[in-house]
Amino acid sequence: MRWSFALSSVLLILTVAVMVPVVAGEGINVLEVQEGYEKIDEATESITFTWVAYNNDTEPYLLEIVGTLGPSSNGKMPSNVDLKIGQDYSAFEPGTSRQIVVVLSSTQAVESMDFPIYVNMTFTKMSDPDQVLVVPKVAVVHVEALFESTGNKIFGIWDNNFPSPFNTLIWSFIFTIIFWIFIAAVIYFVVDPIVHMLTRKTKTDLDDRILEVTRIPIFLLIIIFGLVDSLSIIDIPQEWHVTIILLYQILLILVISYVVYLIFDRVIIYYAQKWAKVTDTEIDDVLVPLLHKAGLILIPTFALGAVLSLFGVDLTLLVAGFGVVGIVIAFAVQETLSNVFAGTQLLLDRPFKIGDLVELDTGEICEVKKIGLRSTTMYNTADHEIIVVPNNDVVNKKVINYSRPDMHRSMNAEIGVAYGTDLNKVKEVLLKIASDHPDIIKQEGQMPYVRLAKFGDSSVDFKLWYRVEVKNMWRVASEVRQAIYDRFMAEGIEIPFPQNVVTLKEEKKRS
Repeated sequence: MRWSFALSSVLLILTVAVMVPVVAGEGINVLEVQEGYEKIDEATESITFTWVAYNNDTEPYLLEIVGTLGPSSNGKMPSNVDLKIGQDYSAFEPGTSRQIVVVLSSTQAVESMDFPIYVNMTFTKMSDPDQVLVVPKVAVVHVEALFESTGNKIFGIWDNNFPSPFNTLIWSFIFTIIFWIFIAAVIYFVVDPIVHMLTRKTKTDLDDRILEVTRIPIFLLIIIFGLVDSLSIIDIPQEWHVTIILLYQILLILVISYVVYLIFDRVIIYYAQKWAKVTDTEIDDVLVPLLHKAGLILIPTFALGAVLSLFGVDLTLLVAGFGVVGIVIAFAVQETLSNVFAGTQLLLDRPFKIGDLVELDTGEICEVKKIGLRSTTMYNTADHEIIVVPNNDVVNKKVINYSRPDMHRSMNAEIGVAYGTDLNKVKEVLLKIASDHPDIIKQEGQMPYVRLAKFGDSSVDFKLWYRVEVKNMWRVASEVRQAIYDRFMAEGIEIPFPQNVVTLKEEKKRS
C-alpha cells in the first residue's frame, strides 16, 4: 500500500511537471503562453512568441534575452528572416512579472522551410552577480514561400505529357507563354472588333472612344501578366521572383496610369469641350483647360506615389511635407490666389461677358476681350490699347456695363439759349433733330424727349435725351451736337456765352 501510494505521488508530480511548463529556480518562474510551434502561412507576415516570467524572490534580477535562428532539417540556415526581441536587457524587480516577446518576420524572398529558434533568458541576481539562472526555450517555425513552383505543368494545371525533349520545365514555360499570346491575340483581333461592331450601333460614341483607348493596353497587360504568371512553372530563386514582381507592379501602374490619362484626355475632356461650346457661360471655357492641365499634373503624381509605395516610402510624410510646402507657397502667392478666386467669382456672377463695353473705375471705356482666372483683358477703344486688369480690382471696384440691360445707351445733349427765346420753339427744334437722325432709336419706351434743365446765369439750359446703339454712341453724340448748332443758327436761336455786366458807380465829391 505504501509503495502504491509513493508511486502514485511520484506519477502525480511528474504529470504536473509535464503539464505545467514552468522553469523555477531561485524564485524565478517562466511560463509558456502558447505552444512552441508557429506557422507563417505567407511571406511578409510575422508571428509572435510570448513567455511570462515571475520574480517571486525578494531580490531584483537583471534579465538578458538572446534569440538565434537554427538550421533546418537539411542543415540550411534560414535567410530573409528577421528575429526581434521586445527588450534585450531590463531590470526585474521583486514581486513583479514580465512579458518576454520575440517577433519573427520574413521578407518576400523567403524560402519554404521548417527551422527552430532558440531563446535564452538569463537572470542575474543584482545583489550577487555570481548567482545566474539560464532558462532556454525552443520554438519551431514553418514558413511558406510567397512564390512556389507549380512543377512541370502547362498553365500550372495540366501535366506536360509531350514527348521528349518537349516534356521539360522550360518547354512547359514556353508553351504557357505561347498560349497567353494566343489568348491576347484572340481578344485583340477577334473579340475587340466584334464588340466594336456592336458599339457602332449605339447612339453615342462614348463606348467607341473607350474601346479605342483601352484596346492596345489590354493586349499588353495580358501578355505581361502571362509572362509573369508563367514564371511559377520554372524554379528560379525567390530574389528573382521578388524583383520580377516588383517590375511587373511598376509596369502595371504605368500602364494603368496611361490608360486613365487617355480616358481623361480623349473622353472626359473631349465631352467637356463639346459641352462648353454649346453653353452660354464663360466659366466652362476657362475651367475645362484648367481641368486638363490639372489632370496632366495629378495623374502622374498619383502614379509616382503608387510606385514609391512599392519601395516602402511612407506617403503620409510626403503628403504632410507637400502640405507644409503648399501653405508656404499659398502665403507667397496670396495675391495671385486672390485674383484667381475673384476670376472664379466673375465667371459665376457674370457682371459682363466677352464683347461687352464697360467703363472702368479709372474712366477708361473698354471692350471685354478675355476673362481669365487671374486677370481680365480689355481693349481701350479710345486709345487703341490693350488693358490687363487684375480680377481682384475688377471685382472690388465700380464697373459700368454699357451693354446691359440691352445694347442701347442713353445719351443727352445739353444746350443753353438766351433769355427771351421762344422755349416751345427750342423744344420743337431739338425733337426734330432727334427724329431726323437715322441712328437714334425711336421705339416705345425709348423715344427722344426734351427737358428744361435749369435757369443759368447767362442762359436757359435744355437737355435732349435719346438712345442709340452702344457702338454708335460717340458718333451720334457728335452728329447731334453739330445738328443742334446748325439748326439753331438757321432758326436764329441765340446760343449765349457767359457774360458779366459790370456797373461803375461814381462816388459823389465832398463839398
